[in-house]
Amino acid sequence: MLYLALHFVWFLVAAFAIGLVFGWLTCRGGLRGLLSGPSLVALLLWAGAAALVWLRLLNDQPAFWVETGLLYVAVYAAGCLVGCLLKGDVPEPEAALALPAPRLALPQPARGLPAPAAVPSPEPAASAEPAAMPKLAGEDAIAGSRPLGYVAARGGVADDLKLIKGVGPQNEERLHALGIWHFSQIAAWTPENVEWVGGYLAFPGRIEREDWVAQAAALAGPAAPGDRTTPAVMSGAALEGTRPGNLLTAARAGKPDDLTLIDGVGAAIAEKLNALGIWHFEQLAALGPEELRYIAHHTGFPGRDIAEQWRAEARILAAGGETAHSRAEKERRGKG
Repeated sequence: MLYLALHFVWFLVAAFAIGLVFGWLTCRGGLRGLLSGPSLVALLLWAGAAALVWLRLLNDQPAFWVETGLLYVAVYAAGCLVGCLLKGDVPEPEAALALPAPRLALPQPARGLPAPAAVPSPEPAASAEPAAMPKLAGEDAIAGSRPLGYVAARGGVADDLKLIKGVGPQNEERLHALGIWHFSQIAAWTPENVEWVGGYLAFPGRIEREDWVAQAAALAGPAAPGDRTTPAVMSGAALEGTRPGNLLTAARAGKPDDLTLIDGVGAAIAEKLNALGIWHFEQLAALGPEELRYIAHHTGFPGRDIAEQWRAEARILAAGGETAHSRAEKERRGKG
């Protein structure tokens, strides 16, 4: 062994250096982590090979190469041991959560203060609102108007805001931090509220694109007794395009136009359009390209081509004219 050490000294120094670096980089938990199951198995294999040489079960050239390999492995292992000792018993850091930091510092509850003595107080009325949220530092710097929030959900039971497309667990948690617990709260947001929340959540415009307000209104249903928020009457799914701005809660004078006179609009589609708030030819005729895309998705026809055809026919019908389809449909009904 001594002859081999002197003969291959620089190679052995390199093996020790490699082991030193490897031990430093991979060691976890000090010597306890180093002397784990795989290390013990390697040690037993090394001892077995050494026994073959020392007991002269191997001789001549095979013994020389085995002894050389054993020497390199021993020096490498010594380097790993030294590297692990130099690093010490350093605990492995926990993985950081890949969540963006909130834009504003939220108020934190006081810690370490003695609990005040219990004072009997009358039970609040069932319809009473929870206490309003305190003002956040820097909230005035965000464009728009912060919506009203409460420190707790009504009745202690919050709605599952994740049912709104675009609201995941992280956004739900941040909405709770603002005091937003219920669909009816989101359904009552004004455009200024939507702008403020979009700025706070660091994705301006997304709430409008995904139509959280309309989704929340659909999920909220009728307003509960004592609920000061007023959900929108009409609602729609989170669809592509832009929700039309000329929707009506009911037909004017209770007399809707017969939308089935438009080619491709059957009774089922006309019902969907009415549910959305489209009752008259002139409403369809006034829609823009993105509003048409929204209408197409709402009725189950992705894309704008069909909706643009509906708009073209609606313009003719709104002006008192007739289309080939409307004439044929009226003739069919007259014969029926």
